[in-house]
Amino acid sequence: MPPSRRPRNALRLKWDRSLGLALFSAVALLAILGVVFAVALGTKEITKNASALHDADETLRASTVVRAQLALAAHTMAVDLEFGTNSSQPRAISLSEARQALADMEAGLRQLRESGHLSERLASSADHFVTHSQTIIDGLGESNLAPDALLALDQSFQDVSGALVDVRQEIALEVEQSDAWLGRIGDFSRFLVAFLIPLAVILVYRELLKRQQRQADLETRLDAARQLNQAREEFVANASHELRTPLTSIIGLSTLLSENPVIAENESANDLLSIIIGQSDDLARMVEDLLTTARLDSGALHFAFEDIDIQQAVTETIEPHLLSGEVFSADCEPGVVRADRLRLRQLIRNLLSNARKYGGSTIRIEGRTEGRTYVCSVIDDGPGVPQELEDRLFERFIHQGHQTATKESVGLGLSIVHALTEGMGGSISYRRVDGETHFEIRVPLSSEPEDGRIGHSAQRAA
Repeated sequence: MPPSRRPRNALRLKWDRSLGLALFSAVALLAILGVVFAVALGTKEITKNASALHDADETLRASTVVRAQLALAAHTMAVDLEFGTNSSQPRAISLSEARQALADMEAGLRQLRESGHLSERLASSADHFVTHSQTIIDGLGESNLAPDALLALDQSFQDVSGALVDVRQEIALEVEQSDAWLGRIGDFSRFLVAFLIPLAVILVYRELLKRQQRQADLETRLDAARQLNQAREEFVANASHELRTPLTSIIGLSTLLSENPVIAENESANDLLSIIIGQSDDLARMVEDLLTTARLDSGALHFAFEDIDIQQAVTETIEPHLLSGEVFSADCEPGVVRADRLRLRQLIRNLLSNARKYGGSTIRIEGRTEGRTYVCSVIDDGPGVPQELEDRLFERFIHQGHQTATKESVGLGLSIVHALTEGMGGSISYRRVDGETHFEIRVPLSSEPEDGRIGHSAQRAA
């Protein structure tokens, strides 16, 4: 498998695993919710049927009480008529209890109707029973009871009691079915508990092991990357130190040769010496940039702040370039800044090198004070930076399309200028003014600038 496709496949595997866990969790949650809903529905149905069963029992009891009390009242009235006794008070009590039982029976029938358990047979037989009961109650109250009234009441009681027994059996069957349904739900719930809990424990344990393994792998990779980064920084620092020693000798000897009158009179030798000085200065700058970058990455770059005459710093910075025959001009107002002398010269040198490589043929340095800061600008008449690179101008190794935007350098100059300027409490900016490129660095002033101006200009040897 090509390396470029591995991250995508790894992401797909990770996504599939996450999707599987999400689906499993969703199914488990739906199963639990289904069980809870089924249990609640079954419990509600059992409660409803139990209440209907109670209503049927109460209705049957009330009808039995009505029949018994009316029969007792009719018997006492017949005894009084036969033997001339007076049982009006017990008969009144029986009639009162019959009326109360009849009201209870009608209430039970209403409850059965509301719960949907009042059959047509029960409704019809109940109407006949209530009608006969009311007829007997009225007859007993007037001591004028029809001879066949009790026989009609007994027949209607048999009908209503039979209908109520049938209703009770139907309700009891529904209760039994609901109870069986709840039993199956309980069996299924116990299965889910016995299955899901161990499975969930296994999955969680497996994910924890994987996470621990990934954590261990990440720590191993991080430690390896840290060691590699440390080795790289040590190599860059050691290589930079090793290169600086011969470069210092080359630059020093080249400078001495440039001051030799014999070399100065020889045009060819002077040109070759200018090339040596220029190339040595570029190489020294690259080595210094690499060393500075390594120190920035490791956090070992420290600043030695002091009061610096900006005119003197600019003079010391441009002198090597002037010796190599390059053309620069400097016009700086006097000022004393609070900065690191070595780093201030380095960032000015990097801006000059950047202008020489990518700018126009005319390069100048201008300096002025603005409030409590000193603004030092490196200006050239080149085409400037492409617009798509302006936002990333001070990043490392910037690219334009598929091409490196810094073809003739290591791509660290402007990023180092940005880091050094901010490290000294200043800032850097880029802008185009009247067809010219301006790189402006701002550093804090230490004291009020002194009078006087500095001006330098030189040209390449003809």
